Amino acid sequence: MRLEPTAKPDHVLRVNSRLITASTILHFTSDELERAISQEQLENPAFEVIERQICLFCGASLQGQTCISCGFSGFSAQVTQVAFDTHKTIPDESISEQQWNEYFHLNTYDNGQIEDDEELDPMVSIPTGQTLAEVLLEQLETLVAPEDKPIAEQLVGNIDERGYLEASVEEIAKQLAVQVERVTFVLSQLQSLDPPGIGARDLRECLLIQLRAISEPEQPNPLAYVIIDHYLDLLGQGQIREIGRQIKVSEQEVRNVVHYIRQTLHPYPAYLYQMIGNANTLSTIHIRPDIIIRKTDTGHEVELIEEQRFGFSIVSGYGTQPLSIDDEIKNEEVHRYIRQYSNQATFFIECIHQRWRTLKRIALSLADYQSDFLEKGIRFMRHLTRSEIAQLLHLDEGTVSRAIANKYALLPNGHLIPMSEFFDGSLRAKDILRELITSEKTDHRLSDEELARLLSVRGIPIARRTVTKYREEMRIPPSRER
Repeated sequence: MRLEPTAKPDHVLRVNSRLITASTILHFTSDELERAISQEQLENPAFEVIERQICLFCGASLQGQTCISCGFSGFSAQVTQVAFDTHKTIPDESISEQQWNEYFHLNTYDNGQIEDDEELDPMVSIPTGQTLAEVLLEQLETLVAPEDKPIAEQLVGNIDERGYLEASVEEIAKQLAVQVERVTFVLSQLQSLDPPGIGARDLRECLLIQLRAISEPEQPNPLAYVIIDHYLDLLGQGQIREIGRQIKVSEQEVRNVVHYIRQTLHPYPAYLYQMIGNANTLSTIHIRPDIIIRKTDTGHEVELIEEQRFGFSIVSGYGTQPLSIDDEIKNEEVHRYIRQYSNQATFFIECIHQRWRTLKRIALSLADYQSDFLEKGIRFMRHLTRSEIAQLLHLDEGTVSRAIANKYALLPNGHLIPMSEFFDGSLRAKDILRELITSEKTDHRLSDEELARLLSVRGIPIARRTVTKYREEMRIPPSRER
C-alpha cells in the first residue's frame, strides 16, 4: 500500500467570494470605492447612504461651495504635488521624455519644494463632463468610413492619460483582423485632430505633429524640426553645446530654438484639451488625500476622509423591524428577498468598515514610526518595510500592500504623498545625492564612486552601483554629460 501525505480538511485554505470581495474593497482607490457605493445603492434597496458635505481635501465640514478651512471649492479638491517623489515616472515613458520634462521644468523638484507655477500638474488632472475620448471618437467617425469605426474605437480606447497611443498599429490590426494600412490611415486622421499631438506613439512624434500643425498658419523655427527629430536625447540631457557642434550652429542659436520649443510645444497633448476645450463645461478632478495626518500635542493623529464623508445604514424594514405587509403576500419568497438584500447590504457595510479600520491602523503605525520624517523632513526618513508593519499589526503583508496601493496621505506640512513613500528607504539617499550633484563645481563633476564615498561620510553606506541606479532613476546624466 502506497502512503502519501494528504492535507487534512482543517489545513486547507479556502478562499470564498466574501473574502475576495473584502480584499477587493480594501484595494479600491477612493474614486473606485465611491463608484462601488453608488452601484450598491442603485442595486440594493436595503442599502442606504448618508453622505456628508465635507471638503475632500482637508475633511472639514462645508457650509457652502468653498471650504473655509483650506479655501478649496466644494467637492473639487485642488492638486498638491507629490512632495518627495524624486523618482516619479510615467508608465512606459522613455528616458528622453523624462529628461526633456526635467530640462524644461515640467516636473521640477527641489528638496521637496514646488515652484509656484507648477501647482497644477497635468498628470493628475482628468477632464470630466464630455471626456477627451468621446470628443475624439465623435470627430474621428466623421473622417473615416463606417467600416473603419471599430478601428477608430480601438485607437481612441488605447490613448493614455498623456494623449499617447499605448498599443502599436500592428497589435490593433491583428486584434481586429484588418490590414495594417487601414489602421495607419485611421491613426493619421486621429493625429490630425485637436489637441495637436494626440495619438502620438512617443515624445518625438508628438512634438513633430505639433510643429506640423503650427506650420499651417505660420512658419516655425526651421531648426526645431532638426533638433527634435535627431537630437531629442541630447536636448533632454541639456547638451546645448554638443547639439550646436553637431549641427554646426552657435550655442546661442540652439538656445533660441530651445526657448521656442518651451514656449510653443507641450509634451502632453491630453492636457491641452483642458485649454482648447469648452471651459464652461469642463471641470477637473485631482488627486486628493485618503488619509490626513495632523500634528497634536501628544504626537500625530490620523483622519480618514471616507469615514468622515460616508455613513451607512439598512433601510427600515430590511433590518430588525419587519416590513408591514398583508398576510396574503407574506410568504417565504418575500422574506427570502428581504433577507438576501439585507445580508448583502450588511456585508458590504462590514467590508467598508473593515477597510477603514485597516487603513487607520496602518496610517497610525506609519505616523508613529516615521514621526521624525513628518516633523523634520525627508532626511529623517527611517527604513521600513511592509513586512515589518504587517508583523507589528498582525496582518498579512499582502493586506498591507493592498491597503496602501494608490492611496495618498496629506502630511502636517501640507504636502501630499503616496502612502508607499513611507516604505521607500532610498528617498533620503536620493535627496542628499541630488544636493551633492547640484552643488558640485563646474570644473569637477562628481563621479558615482565619489558620490558613494560622500554619502558614506554622511552616514549612508552605499555601493557605487547603487548610486548609479538612484541617479538613473532621478534622470540625472553621468558626470561626463553634466
